[in-house]
Amino acid sequence: MIKLSPRLRTVAELAGAGGSVIDVGTDHGYVPVYFAKLGLFSRIAASDIGALPLQSAKNSAREHGVEDKIEFYLSDGLKSVAGPFDTVVVAGMGGETMVDIISDCSWVKTSRLILQPQSKLPGLSGWLDENGFTCRRARLVEDGGKLYAAFCSERGEGGFDLMDTLLKGRDPLLEKCLAREKNRLLRALEGMEKGGKRGSAEYDKLRRELEAVNMGIAEVEKWQK
Repeated sequence: MIKLSPRLRTVAELAGAGGSVIDVGTDHGYVPVYFAKLGLFSRIAASDIGALPLQSAKNSAREHGVEDKIEFYLSDGLKSVAGPFDTVVVAGMGGETMVDIISDCSWVKTSRLILQPQSKLPGLSGWLDENGFTCRRARLVEDGGKLYAAFCSERGEGGFDLMDTLLKGRDPLLEKCLAREKNRLLRALEGMEKGGKRGSAEYDKLRRELEAVNMGIAEVEKWQK
């Protein structure tokens, strides 16, 4: 059986099972191979913008005897993919790149999105919220000393609120995540103050993010009483 890293296993577990799934930016193809080995989806596809990563994914599928169970697409995002797919997995990219991929595809708005951004999470969250997506499930995972957020998003009422979903689920890594984020924001604010940028739009934005983090910390503390 193919062994997934903690980060990719979390992504795969959030995807679960269903009719059709595509892993965008598949790289080595471990996630679609995992799906195929377990027979979790009736249609499985993998895409990548690079020919070499896509060949690596094909090699992984061949090694595990599932090459004939996976469709492979050389594609910039979803542009050259024969969709639609019920579930779209995008993991290990920056949030801005994810926005470009999903906003450039007409059918993806009816799909279930399994997303795991490496950076620019606020921008991705904002886009999902503005475009009618909600956060169904979310999990934090630690891998290689880093913390990552992975979540399932679908069109629906209520807006997109990752923090609220993590709080409701009482994620065991949320306290550590919030502490790290608070330290990051405090360092950034201190740097801006030294640079004479107190009161700038970016400074005020970071202050609002810090307030949200502090509210989250206060909620976590309530669990522990």
